[in-house]
Amino acid sequence: MIIDSHLHIGLNGRTAESLIRYLDRNGIEKGWVLTWDEQYPIAPMYYQSLDIKQVRQAFRMYPDRIVPFYAPDPGRTDWRVRLEDCLDEGFAGCGELKVPYRWDDERMVELLEFLNEKGLPLIFHMERPRKIFVPRKHAGADWLMKRLYNERFNGKTANTINRVRKGIRLLDRYMESRLIDFPGYLMDMALLEEAVKKYRNITFIAHGPHTWNHFSIPRKDYLFHQEGRINGKGQLWSLLERYDNFYCDISGFSGYNALQRDRTFTREFLTTLYAKILFGTDNMELGLKKLLDTSGLSTNQLDAIFYSNAAGILRSQQMISSRS
Repeated sequence: MIIDSHLHIGLNGRTAESLIRYLDRNGIEKGWVLTWDEQYPIAPMYYQSLDIKQVRQAFRMYPDRIVPFYAPDPGRTDWRVRLEDCLDEGFAGCGELKVPYRWDDERMVELLEFLNEKGLPLIFHMERPRKIFVPRKHAGADWLMKRLYNERFNGKTANTINRVRKGIRLLDRYMESRLIDFPGYLMDMALLEEAVKKYRNITFIAHGPHTWNHFSIPRKDYLFHQEGRINGKGQLWSLLERYDNFYCDISGFSGYNALQRDRTFTREFLTTLYAKILFGTDNMELGLKKLLDTSGLSTNQLDAIFYSNAAGILRSQQMISSRS
């Protein structure tokens, strides 16, 4: 059996109906369906509201197949009411939390205290801080620079432009007039560890580029996704090994990219930490299942990643809820 622990409705054209077809086609019993709520997006051109209404509707249509999650932006004044309403309707936890705060931000602390009291799982997205190019026009040089600086070549072009523009006054003035500071999502790894240690009733489930850049020791900070040879075990290993309330999901390009870099290193990661890893796709069929199936894992190890780890998290949450 398989549980896909990271899915969205509204992303990549996915509807409730097409999601069920995806589950059926791939032999998946249940899909965890997550929201994205950022009240005041710093970079609106890269924000896509993954709305709670669509998740609610899908859950009502397919209650035996959909496991709904909701992560309110804790900057909202009514986040507690929104989340409590969802929990009363049968939502399983908080996810996907993808907000431009640090873990020690007072807004985050209030949310974490609530989740800890309820004993809820938290699926969160980490992404590094950086400059983002915001075009004034969607054509010409602005369009090209947006593509080169923000979206192409894994941060290498942005790094090159940053190094050379200081010596070219016109280019520097042009860039400065269009660059904004993006603080990252849920930074940083040290603050994350402090939260994991403090809030023991929360099951933290890590996801996103910054999470997977610490699969190994990062080699080049400017890369959006680390690449090339593995440089030793990163902080993700340490957190998974040390804390029983910390998990990761392998979904999206970031997880796939990390796991395909070095198959020997990946096999050690999977066979050592299989009890803390969740299968998920993030609406991207990149071949993650095939990668796992060909990694040399035992049947029990594969079952843990594909199914029993996720099922166990939900059972634990239900037990805590029934006692509260």
